Amino acid sequence: MDLQGHLLYIDITQICGVGCAFCMYADTHDTGMNMLLSDQAATNLASLINSPDIKRVSVSGEGEPLNNVKAFHEILSLSHGGRQFEFITSGFLPHDKLAAFYDQTNELLIAKGDVCNIRLSSDHHHIERILHKPHGFSISYLRSRRPKGLTFSFRSVDTDRSFTRKYLVGEIAQCGLSASVESRSKLEDVLTVEGETFGIDYKNLVHPAPYAPAEYLDLQNYIRAIEEKVEKRFTLGSLNKPPLVNGIDLTVKPNGDVFFYGIENEYLGNIHADRISWARLARHICETPLVRALYTQPFADLIGQLSDDRVAQSIIKEVNNPYWLIKKMANHEGLLERMIAP
Repeated sequence: MDLQGHLLYIDITQICGVGCAFCMYADTHDTGMNMLLSDQAATNLASLINSPDIKRVSVSGEGEPLNNVKAFHEILSLSHGGRQFEFITSGFLPHDKLAAFYDQTNELLIAKGDVCNIRLSSDHHHIERILHKPHGFSISYLRSRRPKGLTFSFRSVDTDRSFTRKYLVGEIAQCGLSASVESRSKLEDVLTVEGETFGIDYKNLVHPAPYAPAEYLDLQNYIRAIEEKVEKRFTLGSLNKPPLVNGIDLTVKPNGDVFFYGIENEYLGNIHADRISWARLARHICETPLVRALYTQPFADLIGQLSDDRVAQSIIKEVNNPYWLIKKMANHEGLLERMIAP
């Protein structure tokens, strides 16, 4: 089984003060933990990060990653160079502190020859709860400082495009700049600011409210939209456009536990105690029927096996996101086995 172009997610914190109503990790925010890198953890992460088969390292959290900048910068220091990082954040800091964070991050990236895309949450769930809006400020920072190691993009955890478009154009206008938004696909827009372009990605919010906007996609249409975007059938794993094959999609939790992204019923070890390697993970995929099926068979076909199961259909409607579905179905005995039954 050929696997290339891996994606590594590192959740560096459970701490968050934003308080979005939709958050699936809200119960951990008051008592949660920050990731601390032991020597063994650093060794594991360095091996994963510097593999020639990895395409991107995405740093985020079960909370707001700006609450653990120390761990983020330690992760950047593990690179041997030529790596692509991503930092997903609400950007809630006061602008002077946010600029200082950008400056320090850029210096670390330049020293290693790496780049990092800062992805700013740009949906009403986050924005309504942030005092210091980072979006227009970040574009102004980019245009005035021209940091060689940083790029910027935007993300929304629902498909309420009208809100995101209007908000971004308005924020940028307050900085004295003109902007426009163009639709590229059901899940992508492009923001243009005086000749420079910035991506906007849309994701399906888990547990959508009954009053979700008309643009919101149900699970089947969301999967179809992903398939149109990547130009192949959707499976779990790191999606790469043809002719490239897909890769491993790995997530590391703040306590060091390791799982395949979207398959969190399969515990793979802990970066503080075990040796974690891409080769070992690839073997696990090949040798484990559930994971192998989820990585090789179209996801829509697998959940189609459960079209007559009321419990499964209830979960599909409630969760509405393929990366959370397996986690929820694992709580019901026999569902996952039925899904992969021949």
